Amino acid sequence: MDLETVEYEKKGAIAYVTLNRPDKLNAMNTQMHEELGAVWEDFSEDADLRVAILSGNGKCFSAGADLTERTPGRYKYTGDFPDISQTRNVFKPIIAALHGHVVGYGMWISLDADIRIAADDTSFWLPEPQWGIATIPAAWFPRIMPWAIASELLLMAERVDAARAYQVGLVNKVVGRDELMAAAEKAAHRICELSPVAVQGMKESMVRGTTLDYNAVDQITDWVQTRVMNSEDRSEGAKAFARRSKVDWPGR
Repeated sequence: MDLETVEYEKKGAIAYVTLNRPDKLNAMNTQMHEELGAVWEDFSEDADLRVAILSGNGKCFSAGADLTERTPGRYKYTGDFPDISQTRNVFKPIIAALHGHVVGYGMWISLDADIRIAADDTSFWLPEPQWGIATIPAAWFPRIMPWAIASELLLMAERVDAARAYQVGLVNKVVGRDELMAAAEKAAHRICELSPVAVQGMKESMVRGTTLDYNAVDQITDWVQTRVMNSEDRSEGAKAFARRSKVDWPGR
């Protein structure tokens, strides 16, 4: 895969996905959107990969959208973001390792991760209202965090530091900057110890059930649970439970 704005490395069952425009503070341009979308598609389809760690090179995770690409004229929202559309079809866990500024669109993609670990120098900021811009995914934020916290970010354009982010549940853990990747890898290795069929099935249930009513969620749960419980992973897990031993998961 020919990539310039994203680094993509596979080490065993872990994919390392790194935003790579450090001279632009990893501001996201069209090329990065397209390359990140291609990476997520490959990650989803590669049966050997179980979990991804998303991070950013340089001084920060991402300073948001690259506004220098925008051209004057009548605006029409198309929703055409290859990275976001692909992420919503990825049922393998994604861990975001965050540091420095997590701004605007950079915050959006960080919230698409399942587990977020932040360095203690991390700050989250949605400055769009200061520039007369509406945050594109504003409708999603109250589903991800408490309404009052979403309002603090969206309506007041207030920065939220790592400690506050942890307090309100935006991140799972805050660590020293030099401990960030080790903490993300520890979480990734833990996920790799578990049944990939079960883990991916549970994430799929979470993703598909987010916007549905109870009856629809129940149908999805039945569909996913039946698939998982009839898998080879389930059979091997039952044997390992009886033996009190670890499992070499078939992943089927």
